[in-house]
Amino acid sequence: MLATKKSFGSTNRLGKREKRILLLMLKRDNLPGHATLLWLGIYNEFKIDYSSLPKKYQSEYMEEKRCRCSIYRLVKRGFLKPLLVVQDFVLPDPRGSGYLFYYLTKSGRIAAKKIQQQNRGLTDPPDLKAVLSKLRDMGHIQVTTAQIHEVLWQHSLQNFATREEFDKYWNRTKLGLMLRKCMVGRARVGANDGRRLYRLQEVTLF
Repeated sequence: MLATKKSFGSTNRLGKREKRILLLMLKRDNLPGHATLLWLGIYNEFKIDYSSLPKKYQSEYMEEKRCRCSIYRLVKRGFLKPLLVVQDFVLPDPRGSGYLFYYLTKSGRIAAKKIQQQNRGLTDPPDLKAVLSKLRDMGHIQVTTAQIHEVLWQHSLQNFATREEFDKYWNRTKLGLMLRKCMVGRARVGANDGRRLYRLQEVTLF
C-alpha cells in the first residue's frame, strides 16, 4: 500500500519520449479525462511524415514504433488510458499503432505537471536573462521587481495556462533570489518605500 502511494504520479524511470508524450497530453487536456486524438499530436510532435513508400522502408517507421512502446509503458504505469469507444462509435486505428484516443489519468496529470515544472526550472535563467536584456535595451537604468515581473509574464505567458499559475510559480521570493544571483547593484526606492530598485547597468547576465 505504501509503495503504491509513493509511486502515484511518480516520474521515476520515465524516458524522454514518455515525458514528451505526457506533456503533449497535458497540453490537450483542457478538461480532465477528456478524450485526446493522441496519434495526430504525436505525428506532429515527433515530425513523423510518411511518403508514398511502404512504411517499413522509411526511417519514420522506427520512431513510430518507439512511440508505440512509450505509450504502452505509460498505459502500464496507469498514466494513460485508451478509449475504445468515443460518441458510441468504435474507432480502430487504421495504422495498426494502438488506439486512436487516450485520456490522461489523475496520476498521469500529476506526473505531467511535475515534468512541466522540471522543464520550466531548466529555462528560468535564460528567461530572466532575456527579460533583463529587454528592459535594458528599452533604455531602463533602474527597475523595480514589479516591472521585471510584468515583463517576465509577457515573455513567458505561453508557458502558463493562467496568470495565477504564473504568479504562483514566479512568486516574489523566487524572483528575488534569482535576481540576487545576477544583480550587482540594488537600493531602496525611498526612505519610506521598501521596494527594491535594481540597476540594470550593473547586471551580470549569468
